[in-house]
Amino acid sequence: MRQPEHPQEGAVLAWGLIALALLSVAWGGYFHVNQIAEQQGRLSLVLDAAAYGAATEQARTLNLLAYINRAQLGHQLALGHLLTLATWDRAAQTQSGQVRRANPPAHLIAMMFGSAHGLAYTQARSAGDNQQALEQAFQAHQHLIYEVLAQAQQQLVQGLPQRRQAIIQATLEGSLPDWPAQALSWQFEQDEWPQFLLLQAGQSQWRPGLEHLVSLYGFLAPRDYEARSYPGVDRRCPLWRHHLRRSGRTEFDRSGRWHSNDTQSMHMVRSNRWIGCYFREYAMAWALQTPFPVPGISAPDDFSGQSFWKWALEQGNGSLLSAQGNTVAQSWAQRDARPWSQRPWVDGYALADHSQSAGPDFVLNLQGQGHLGQTVHTRAAAQSFFSLPPGNTDSVDDGPSLFVPFWQARLMDSGGRGS
Repeated sequence: MRQPEHPQEGAVLAWGLIALALLSVAWGGYFHVNQIAEQQGRLSLVLDAAAYGAATEQARTLNLLAYINRAQLGHQLALGHLLTLATWDRAAQTQSGQVRRANPPAHLIAMMFGSAHGLAYTQARSAGDNQQALEQAFQAHQHLIYEVLAQAQQQLVQGLPQRRQAIIQATLEGSLPDWPAQALSWQFEQDEWPQFLLLQAGQSQWRPGLEHLVSLYGFLAPRDYEARSYPGVDRRCPLWRHHLRRSGRTEFDRSGRWHSNDTQSMHMVRSNRWIGCYFREYAMAWALQTPFPVPGISAPDDFSGQSFWKWALEQGNGSLLSAQGNTVAQSWAQRDARPWSQRPWVDGYALADHSQSAGPDFVLNLQGQGHLGQTVHTRAAAQSFFSLPPGNTDSVDDGPSLFVPFWQARLMDSGGRGS
């Protein structure tokens, strides 16, 4: 039998087939790994978009809360303005009655304190009654504070988790149409939102901001004015002079209810042999708006049956000798007060930790069943943070606030994206 001239010629083909098989396995493994990496990268991008969308909704909610808080302060300030207008209107009405009764006479005011004061006194005859319209406007502002803005805040805060969930779910479904819904599973791995805000009592929530706003409006400042006549109005009191005193205050108490008071009186110099020189008060205008009864001296409707100085001594009225207070006008203001219905401060949302420079954070975890049967994990983190714009000149602190709408959203490092 003849031997082959080249006995190893078939070995090359065998080794080639083995190499080709190994190359196919390597190529298949590379393709598999590449598919997993592609799917994981895709899920990471989509989850980042979902997390950013949820953080943006958080920032919008915080900004809207800031606008609502500022609106709350604006409406509460409007209550003070309306109550002040009401006392001005009521004081004009009572002054009109005094002018018509000539108590005191207009010509006496002009003679003692000048024609401008006399003219202002007589023009009160044309005063109208605007109390009903002002009270309706007052109650409309209270309705907005309690039934509109307060409820809107509550719905915003309580509804945010559901809105975030809807945004995340819609982003995943819209960006991964080729992934069956049952193949995706996500959850919050970390969520600081429930501890980020607190419902704060009205006094702590509104008082500092409202005090600042009141200081900006001269209309709500103390309304004090005094005019004096020439000296020598009584030969037994050569250095004493008649006084025309206007007094007015608008304030809010610890519960957030407003109080407004306006009085005007003429204090005429009198004298007798029993007490010497003293001031006799003639009430010219008075008005009081307060939700609570105010204690004070009770003055009679007139002094026809009793001497003024005797009554003043019995009551301990210090203005008898100093003309410092419109005691009679204040007493009549309390007598004729027409209190409007007022409600205390409503609670409001504030930051639980004002020293925290950013937040709230949250971390999302997503698991997806890959097309080749493998499970893909990925994570994403996002945050809502407070940042004033460059060159901001607003007189606010640099720290976060629920009264300044400068909340934004950003992605954060999630501490590892997958395995």
